[in-house]
Amino acid sequence: MRLSEAKPGELVKIKGFEGGCDRFKSRLDALGIRIGDIVEVKSKAFLGPIEIKNDEVDVALCRGQAEKIIVKPIRKFITFRSKT
Repeated sequence: MRLSEAKPGELVKIKGFEGGCDRFKSRLDALGIRIGDIVEVKSKAFLGPIEIKNDEVDVALCRGQAEKIIVKPIRKFITFRSKT
């Protein structure tokens, strides 16, 4: 699964990077995005950036970058509704 396919609220584990050059991987490393990290997908704009949270840092990635990041879902966001 690619990071671009994850839904807002999902926790995913970074499994690897597909394609891209060393410069792309170095930029991700500088942003604190590394293989093995668990990140939360905060928001996704239609055809826009994907905002993720890694530790205490929010990072916005363009859709093309998110397409190159391979992830594994950890858990999905669960919304509880009260019965009234």
